[in-house]
Amino acid sequence: MTTHADRSDHGPGLVSLVLPCRNQADHIGDVLPRYLGPLEALGRPFELVVVPNASTDATEEVVRDFARRDPRVRLAVNPLGGWGLSVRTGLEAARGSVLAYTNTARTDPALVPEFLRRHLDGGGPLVKARREARHAPLREFGSFLYNLEARLCFGLRCADVNGTPKVFSRALFESARLKEPGDLLDLELMVAAHRRGVPVVEVPVRGFHRHGGKSSTTLKSAWLMYRGAARLRWDRGRE
Repeated sequence: MTTHADRSDHGPGLVSLVLPCRNQADHIGDVLPRYLGPLEALGRPFELVVVPNASTDATEEVVRDFARRDPRVRLAVNPLGGWGLSVRTGLEAARGSVLAYTNTARTDPALVPEFLRRHLDGGGPLVKARREARHAPLREFGSFLYNLEARLCFGLRCADVNGTPKVFSRALFESARLKEPGDLLDLELMVAAHRRGVPVVEVPVRGFHRHGGKSSTTLKSAWLMYRGAARLRWDRGRE
């Protein structure tokens, strides 16, 4: 099992894409190959760091078998669970100088190279998705409230804190010292970029198609995110 990469191993031209996945054994073997062609067309060396997130099905075994057959795919398991911890596990294992992560259940792999190009051509901004027209009014309203809270608490001007893919430099990741194990990880990263003066580029993405499974976002998890954002504001104010 991969946990942490050797710091001396970080390739100056390598792109690392972290892909957390939970209970996706029925389709993850079909999804992963769809990243390879678009990333090859980017013309840069890359790796996929796939992170099974406390899966209770055969997701880990499927990814492990895929990684055996393609050295560009690496496995980094998070047995404890949590979106934030899964992202952090993958980022810690990543070897690239350019880092990215996304939600494997609802990302079109063909779109990822555009986010990477904007980062590479734009001098290293944090590039992220801004989801539009999701056709889920209640969820869109909840997202509006969360982003409003992020603006009031932290001065963030982005329209979709949790939108992925996200692409950023290793320097930002190492200076941010991310700690959040759950859904607040995206907000924590955005706050770190804001405080360090890293420009943010939002790329509109209209809707999405889930590859499988069900969303883990519920009213309870949304409430925990609202409360967690307030707690994060309190913690950052004391630093």
